[in-house]
Amino acid sequence: MIDSRSHAYILLGPPGSGKSTQADLFGREFGVAHIDIGASLRAAAGERTMFGDVLSEIINTRRELVPDNIIRSILENELRKVDPSRPVVIDGAPRCEHQIHLVLSVIHDSGRELRKVILIEVSEGESIARISKRFSCESCGRKLILWTDFRSVGDKCPSCGGAVTQRVDDTEAGVRERYRVFLEETLPVIAHFETQGELIRVSGDRSAEEIFAEIISDLKRV
Repeated sequence: MIDSRSHAYILLGPPGSGKSTQADLFGREFGVAHIDIGASLRAAAGERTMFGDVLSEIINTRRELVPDNIIRSILENELRKVDPSRPVVIDGAPRCEHQIHLVLSVIHDSGRELRKVILIEVSEGESIARISKRFSCESCGRKLILWTDFRSVGDKCPSCGGAVTQRVDDTEAGVRERYRVFLEETLPVIAHFETQGELIRVSGDRSAEEIFAEIISDLKRV
């Protein structure tokens, strides 16, 4: 299935669709490097620098899309960290139509070619239900699910006793806004890749293993 070390894949989907989980499965099964643009941006926004403050204002306060020049810089930097012979899966870009050429040109400049774009679809209600329960430990970094890993907001991390926190935009209002932005900005991206015959659609309303199995099955047919 993944027989070329110069391939790149793009993962698209609304918040809570399980893109990171699928990227991790790609990594474990095939050694594909996961490039998470959103995580890289959030890490930079958390730094106490002028650049970090600007990013935090864009992402956490205004909840707007990050300017293209920053996306390009982040993607180029992340690709430089990966051996050129290693395939990659990109999660978090392109987010809007005018970023398509940007992302494809950066992929090309890294010595890779796009193989497929994978869209994982979930409803707004499911997105809210999943995301609003996601928390993490400030101390050990463990990802935690409300009512599964701990009983109520304010509880300590069951692993280390550290403070349990939630991303600023993982509240119900935050998820609704992110879903709205996804529909408004990313649907043209989906339409573009579908027109080019490069899109695979899968339902995200199943277990991660079932979703991954369908993705692999679809990729084997191309």
